Amino acid sequence: MKLNEISLMSTHFSTAEAIIIVLHGYGNSGADCVTAIDRFWRSYIDDAMFILPDAPSPCDTWTGRQWFPLTLENMTYEEIRKGLNEIAPILQRYISEKATEYSCENIYLVGISQGAMTALEMIYHSNISGIISYSGLFARPTGGTVVSKPNVLLVHSENDNIVPYACAQQAEKDLKELEIEVELKTWHNAGHYVSREGWEYGCETLKHWAKRR
Repeated sequence: MKLNEISLMSTHFSTAEAIIIVLHGYGNSGADCVTAIDRFWRSYIDDAMFILPDAPSPCDTWTGRQWFPLTLENMTYEEIRKGLNEIAPILQRYISEKATEYSCENIYLVGISQGAMTALEMIYHSNISGIISYSGLFARPTGGTVVSKPNVLLVHSENDNIVPYACAQQAEKDLKELEIEVELKTWHNAGHYVSREGWEYGCETLKHWAKRR
């Protein structure tokens, strides 16, 4: 399955030293992330390809697109796991194709809400250098073999009324149990969205990870 995408280069670009794939939230599209990437990241992270794919299917009950069907009013672990099992092979192939296209194995995933759930799932499927999860959760499978142990940043608001803050705390605990280096950055006066401060903190984190490689 081919995913529609928008590709942006760093303002200062010579060759792709990193591929940063941004997975939008439920009911959105890759285009919805362009303004934030252009404003907060492109001029500050050198030699990166920013790739903003659209999820493969339209939402069942909303406008925009979805990585997998989801009942926002009553999300269940079983529903999320079913969806992740279906989307993971599609995204695994997509990541592999991008790595080949740009001759770059340094892959970072940035996910928002449902996109963050999807990004964190990929530790079981692809070699990932780092993951930033905005307002997401980690639906840890029973069993499963971790393929990569990337740096992980969880960004979450205590006031999130869609994905409760407890989900981020549980994700931090589960990832540490898998011996993955993880940081939980908590916002106190935000809801279920990515604030300017969130984008800026993510940018600084990506730059820090790049320097360590």
